[in-house]
Amino acid sequence: MTTTKPKFTHGDTLVEVVFAIAVFAFVAIMSITLMNSGIASAQAALEITMARNEIDAQAEAIRFIHNAFLSERNLSASELEINEKSRTGNKWYGELWRIMTRESNKSDASEGLAITPAELSSFNVSSCAEVYNKSNKDSLFNNNAFVLNTRLLLPDRDKTGSNNRHNNVIISSKRYPAIFKPTPLYPRIIFSDVPYKITDNNSDEVLEGTAIDSGKSSYSDTLFRFVARVEGVWVISVRELVNKKSESKPPEFYDFHIRTCWYAPGRDIPTTIATIIRLYNPEYVEASR
Repeated sequence: MTTTKPKFTHGDTLVEVVFAIAVFAFVAIMSITLMNSGIASAQAALEITMARNEIDAQAEAIRFIHNAFLSERNLSASELEINEKSRTGNKWYGELWRIMTRESNKSDASEGLAITPAELSSFNVSSCAEVYNKSNKDSLFNNNAFVLNTRLLLPDRDKTGSNNRHNNVIISSKRYPAIFKPTPLYPRIIFSDVPYKITDNNSDEVLEGTAIDSGKSSYSDTLFRFVARVEGVWVISVRELVNKKSESKPPEFYDFHIRTCWYAPGRDIPTTIATIIRLYNPEYVEASR
């Protein structure tokens, strides 16, 4: 039996090889793109959760101070005597509340931080850098922004002296402008083991301490209780606009605008989340009686 061999043996042509490589490359690129998109979405969701946690922490701290202020008003003078060892009492929370709600004085950060609705910025930002641009009238520096140090809300936790305790709880952009910075990640408050200090020339340079600087043997021996940096989150206190006919009465309520601004992974447009909490002023009720 004889077999006949074909005259020509056909293999894959160059076009077929190129087409196969192109299909493989397309599938690989699509797979990598979908994976990156999924990772970016997961990262964005995580950052939004972290931002909301910071917002909730500030909101709860403000409510806590307000509730404690109401409780202090019902205490007798003997119950508010200063305990020199723990420095409790002396209407500690009432003073914190009044710093947040007193009308702002541009020349003195201790006079108050509250602004009027007309002074409040609209928060329509095209970039987070606008918020930190001091020449921008709507920046957080020109809106008396602040954050609360939630780790020092109990008066006996502040061991820096009675003169500084309120300044270590209410961190304002008027008093500590260098602490407020854009965030490279997500909105967050970074803590240190020693408080920041303003330099003699009142410039943006501040002294930052670490556990090693303060003589601690390890970070496990350190209580990180002082705010070192505030990145991408701030609070603005807004007083009710009092009618001229009733200027003798204090504001009925205060609105606290808690805002954040940062860039989610792979996005050029800033991500912004904000919330407002309204707390009523008991002094208004008393004045209305």
